[in-house]
Amino acid sequence: MSAPNESPYPQQSIDQPPQQHQKRRRKWPWVLGGLVGLFIVIGVATGEDEDSGPNVSADSGTSEQEVVVQETSATEPETSEQLVEAEPTTVEQPAEPQLPPQVQQAVRSAESYLEFSAFSKEGLIQQLSSPAGEGYPKDVAIQAVDTLDVDWNEQAAESAQNYLEYSAFSCTGLIQQLSSSAGEQFTEEQATYGAHQTDACA
Repeated sequence: MSAPNESPYPQQSIDQPPQQHQKRRRKWPWVLGGLVGLFIVIGVATGEDEDSGPNVSADSGTSEQEVVVQETSATEPETSEQLVEAEPTTVEQPAEPQLPPQVQQAVRSAESYLEFSAFSKEGLIQQLSSPAGEGYPKDVAIQAVDTLDVDWNEQAAESAQNYLEYSAFSCTGLIQQLSSSAGEQFTEEQATYGAHQTDACA
């Protein structure tokens, strides 16, 4: 038989729950204090970030302005050089005056003569203005010959060579024939140059 004073539930099991409940109540103040402290730390950190924000943006803005100024100063010399290079302009040459129709015809006649034979300047003018030649007025013949681009020294050399192909000449005689008014009418200098381009003066 079991003892009559023993109970099926121990006495300590009834007293334990109140003790645990009291211990749990004592932890809440520490938890609340920790949360409050955490909020304070977060608030202080957030405030510091906000205070430092404008300084960073101001610094970055200043650096960007410096970069823009440097780039502008670097490009200025190139712009000035381009302006200097663009300044020279081509000057249009004035158009040559239009020759009168009669002078144009005399120019064509003079060019045709030079294609078949050698002439001095005076001899060509005489050929153009002579009644036995082309019969142009003397002033028209002079104007036409003046417009030509002719090396009269080379004309004298060609004329001297033509004389030697049909006859024999001394150096002096050839110069005289080239410069004579009855001959080719070259100047003395032109006749001397032409004669010395041949074997007669070698």
